[in-house]
Amino acid sequence: MLTSEETEYLCRVGPDTPIGRVLRRYWIPAFQLADLPRPDCPPIAVPLLGERFVAFRDTEGRLGFLDELCCHRGASLALGRVEDCGLRCIYHGWKYGVDGTIQETPNMPESSRFKERVKHPAYPVREAGGLGWVYLGPPDRLPSFPEYHWFGVPQSQLLITEMILDCNWVQVQEGSIDSSHVGILHTDSIAEIREGKGRRTGLGNLMDGFPSEDNSPRLEVENTDFGFHYAAVRQASDGEDRTYVRITPFIMPFITYIPPTSNNIVIVVPRDNWTTSSIGVRVNPTDEPIDLWAAWRAQGVDDPEVWGPEPERRRVRLPAQDRPAMEEGRSFAGIQGIRMQDAVVQSSMGRIYDRRNEHLVPADVGIIRMRRLLIESARRVDQGEDPIGLDRPVDAAKIEAASGTIPADVPWQSLVPGNRAV
Repeated sequence: MLTSEETEYLCRVGPDTPIGRVLRRYWIPAFQLADLPRPDCPPIAVPLLGERFVAFRDTEGRLGFLDELCCHRGASLALGRVEDCGLRCIYHGWKYGVDGTIQETPNMPESSRFKERVKHPAYPVREAGGLGWVYLGPPDRLPSFPEYHWFGVPQSQLLITEMILDCNWVQVQEGSIDSSHVGILHTDSIAEIREGKGRRTGLGNLMDGFPSEDNSPRLEVENTDFGFHYAAVRQASDGEDRTYVRITPFIMPFITYIPPTSNNIVIVVPRDNWTTSSIGVRVNPTDEPIDLWAAWRAQGVDDPEVWGPEPERRRVRLPAQDRPAMEEGRSFAGIQGIRMQDAVVQSSMGRIYDRRNEHLVPADVGIIRMRRLLIESARRVDQGEDPIGLDRPVDAAKIEAASGTIPADVPWQSLVPGNRAV
């Protein structure tokens, strides 16, 4: 349980908030590269951490990430023209380079040197893994760029699904590290997997058979150099002396790998205090083409009335619950698809859940640990230190999730040798 003040502390992400200052210290996955497909294509507005930005790709293919509002009179640069290696405001024609340099000020005399004295706010931006990553923190604390394992995967073998939810990022992130709900909320999907009907996800087999009927796992948490990982330990179906283990790494502060493999990545990024981008990155482990319909159906986003991949349709329109299917025993939750099931329950909690009303249990130790790491990171940043995950070198490429059935006396850490405990 948290007080109202503690909830506010944890959930608010503006530039003048403790957690907002923490989040700005990391490289942030801010937008999809597919939204800027070619040089001089239209710019895109990027709401991020309660602020407004614009991203564009200039004539030479370079990415720029700037404050959205023109520093002349505040018109949106997302309305602008990308041309001649810059982004031009359509109000008075001021043009900016990817580094924020003011290249032209048409409504001023050619002899004016004003543009040499003023620079528009611009931020470091990198492209990797199908996403544009930006850094919004102090320039002198710029961290090294992480090299996650999926960054080397061809774009054709990645499926990126961004769902915009009308709720705070913390309750979405808490859902991604909550293993005890898997066998309950996702009962329908687990049943399909066990029957062999749900194995085709359009991306090869990213699921295991979930060989356990145990819905009250024992959770064991261990701090790591990147944040923490935890094991959900269940009694295996094939014997009392064996356990079914699902190991989930939480990479501070945005990323979770969902077992059974590291090819199922969930990235949770706050757009503002009340809106969240939940970005699924699926790595196709085969050479077969991605079956988009099958992949979307597995996630529950195959209904165009509910969600679409285009920027203007990514905000989730929550589906009606199928009560007849629930009453007839054809569905437990009445909602199709794992990610949509998650989205519905997370959104149902309200825009910012009042945690004074919660009653945490041992299965929530991962959630408790996440909150502690965020709060500890805020304390460190306020004291001029680096937040957790940036305070020591991390080999991001070796971070892994895993699941498996192992003898009860075998340490679960043996399944994830690349994760370094601290």
